[in-house]
Amino acid sequence: MSFHSTIRPVLVIFMLFGQFPLYGILYRKPSRWQFRWCSFQTVLCLVLVVVGVFLCAVEYDRLQVIGVNANNIIGPLFYADVIIIMLLLLRVAHRWSSMVPKWDQVEALEVMQYNARQQDTRSTRRIRAVALLLLVMGFVEHMLSIGKTVYAKVDEGRVCNWDYSNLPEYYALRTYGFFFRRVPYNFPSFIFLEYANTALTMAWTVQDVLIIMISDSIAGYFDRLNARIQFYSTVQVIAREKFWSELHSDYVVVCELLEYVMNICSPLLVVSCGTNLYLICYQLFHLVESEKFIIMTVFTYYSLFLVILRTFLTLHHCSAVHEVARKPLKLCRRIPTVGWCEEVSIFFV
Repeated sequence: MSFHSTIRPVLVIFMLFGQFPLYGILYRKPSRWQFRWCSFQTVLCLVLVVVGVFLCAVEYDRLQVIGVNANNIIGPLFYADVIIIMLLLLRVAHRWSSMVPKWDQVEALEVMQYNARQQDTRSTRRIRAVALLLLVMGFVEHMLSIGKTVYAKVDEGRVCNWDYSNLPEYYALRTYGFFFRRVPYNFPSFIFLEYANTALTMAWTVQDVLIIMISDSIAGYFDRLNARIQFYSTVQVIAREKFWSELHSDYVVVCELLEYVMNICSPLLVVSCGTNLYLICYQLFHLVESEKFIIMTVFTYYSLFLVILRTFLTLHHCSAVHEVARKPLKLCRRIPTVGWCEEVSIFFV
């Protein structure tokens, strides 16, 4: 199974949250996946960006009234961060069609066909399992966040003797009062604001999952090259010079894919590292505070665990690409003198 066939179900989930807008994602041929400015997916993504800008401005105005501290500055920073992430994901989607031929070129290499079915099955299961795990955990985190907010608002209403019998309306007016003070309360608007807030929050998880899937795939290509080199780096088997020439050409093709992909995705990786580092510090800050409700304590520990897990998996998969890309140099040093040739020495150039 090809890389694009592997990630297609995951990309469909991305688009449910307005992320990574590619037209034609339901087609099996990745050559039909195109970025279109006038498609529904792109329009939804841009609408979410506009909503994010509006909510960021609202949070900024609120800070001017209540003052800035380490706790409440998360509001405008959150929306500013997810806006940047969504624009970077939009940029990657816009250039994705130019990456498809390079991926097809790598997967068509002869060295990628050895034990391909078993390797592809393992890679597919691993990528989908990690992606689904992080997406589900990210969604659960947001549901916990909503749950603790509802609990706090209800407790506030109980203390102040406010009427909260109509819980959805009460929650909407207390949470999105900046909007419903100007627009009469209606349930569809409330649902859209909740969806937009959920989609914006999921941008954190989407960027990490995309980086992990790309890194895992490219690392797998290098692993197959390394397996062939390791097989011929023994005394018992001596490969001909033509074999090393073809293998080096294949290695260059995979390196070119890596370089091209990183030129497009590297800004996303930088933002991911910065975001995760800040979130870890923010959640650690909350651990030293005593929470009023048990659901808030559960949310704090769960959120901290999730962001650490997400950071670990992202950095682990990215660093794995670096390690396997350099491994041919170590393997070639094991080649005995009798099997050494000029084409092998090219790996060290």
